[in-house]
Amino acid sequence: MDSTQNPRPVVGLLGATGITGRVALAHLVARAAEAGVDVVVGARDPERVRALCAERGIPVPEIVPADVTDPGSLRAFVRRSDVLVNLAGPYTRLAPPVLAACVAAGAHYLDLTGESQLAHRTDRDLDAPARAAGVALVHTAGFEALPADVLVDAARRHAAAHGETLRTADLVTSVRTPPGTGFSESVSGGTLQSLVEVLRDPDPARMGDVAARLPAPAPGTGTAADPGAVRRTSPLRLRARTAGGRVLAPMSPLAAINPPVVHRTQALSPVPGAAAHPLAFREAADLGRSGGLPGAGRFAAAVAVAAVQFLAGLAGRLPHPVRARLADVLAARLPQAGTGPTGDVLTGWSWTTRGVFTTHQGSTFPAVLEAQGNPGYGTTPWLTTELALRMAVHGVPDAALGSSTPALALDGDLDALLPARVRITVG
Repeated sequence: MDSTQNPRPVVGLLGATGITGRVALAHLVARAAEAGVDVVVGARDPERVRALCAERGIPVPEIVPADVTDPGSLRAFVRRSDVLVNLAGPYTRLAPPVLAACVAAGAHYLDLTGESQLAHRTDRDLDAPARAAGVALVHTAGFEALPADVLVDAARRHAAAHGETLRTADLVTSVRTPPGTGFSESVSGGTLQSLVEVLRDPDPARMGDVAARLPAPAPGTGTAADPGAVRRTSPLRLRARTAGGRVLAPMSPLAAINPPVVHRTQALSPVPGAAAHPLAFREAADLGRSGGLPGAGRFAAAVAVAAVQFLAGLAGRLPHPVRARLADVLAARLPQAGTGPTGDVLTGWSWTTRGVFTTHQGSTFPAVLEAQGNPGYGTTPWLTTELALRMAVHGVPDAALGSSTPALALDGDLDALLPARVRITVG
C-alpha cells in the first residue's frame, strides 16, 4: 500500500456484488471500526455496490472504479489496500492480473479458489517474487481449505507445546441443515463455473495429487517436502466407508482440494519438528447413522459422491482438447457465476469438524471446530474477511510470505476466527 495514504490498515474487496461477496461486504463493513481498519471496495460499476448497500442497509464504504481487465484502474485500487480479498471468480481467468498487482504493490492477497492449476502456477511463478516483496498470497481461504488447514495446525501447535510432533490427522465434518434443505441446494454458479475453468485450463489438472503444492520438493528425504513420502503416507482414497456407526463419504465439494494445502503448511510450518515428517492426513463428510434402511440409503449416497468425484478427477486427466470441449458444453448448461442460493436456503445452518490426532511419540488427542452458518456462503465470507482483518492489523510471519496457506497466515491465532462464528478447541 502507498504509505502516503491513511495510516490505518486498509482491507480491499473485489467481487462485492456476488453471492459470497455480498455477505463479505456486510461483515467487513460491520467489523471494520472495531478492528481499526478502513475498507475500500473495487468495482466495475460503483453504483451497483451503492445500490446493494442501500438495499441491505449496509453503510457505504469507500468505492473506487476497478476492473481486472483494466491494468490502470486495478493498480490504483490495489495500491489503496494492505490486504486484498478477491471474491471475483472464476479465478483461473480473472485472478492472475490481481495477483501480479498485489505483488507489485506489496499487498497481501486472499481468495477462495480451489482451481488446482492456478494454485500450482502461483506456487511456481509467484512464490519467490512475493517473498521478496514481503507479500503473502493465500488461495483456498474459505470452507476449502481454511477449516481443515487451521484445525490441523492447531493440533500441530498443541503437540509441539507438549514436546511432540504430529503424525496423523483424521477429520470428519458433519453439516446440520435446516429442515427441508439439502447441501446441494447451496451451490452457486460461481462454484460450478470454477470446475469448468479447471477443465478448460491448458495445464494438466493435478486433482488427486496430494503432493501437488509442496514447496521446493525434496525427493528421497522422507520429510514433509518429499513428494513420494507424502503420497505414500497420505494417499487420497475416494471411497464410501463406515466408522463408529456413521456413514462417511469423500469430503465435499471435492476431496482433492484440501490435502495439498495441508501438506504445504506441514512442509513450511515454523512449528518445531513439523517439516521433518510427512503428515498422514485423512478427512471425510459424515452423512449420518449407518444402521437400517436409512443407513443403507446414506451409504448409497456416499458411494455416489465417491463415484462423481472419481469421474471429475478422470475428466481432469483427459487430453486438453477433450477437456476444453467438455468445458464448453458444461459452461453453457450450468448456472453462471453471480447466481446462486439466497435467503432462507442459507439460514439456520451449523457444522462441526472433529479431528483425532496422534503424535510420533504415541499420544492421541482430539480437536473440534464448531461453526455457525452455511459453510460455503455464510462461514466462508466470514472466515475470509476475518483472516484479512487479522493480516491487516497484525501482518504475517515470515513463514507465511510467498505462495502461502490459510494456517500459515493465521499464525495460530484461533481467537481471530471467533467473530466468524468459528470456535476451535484442542485436547
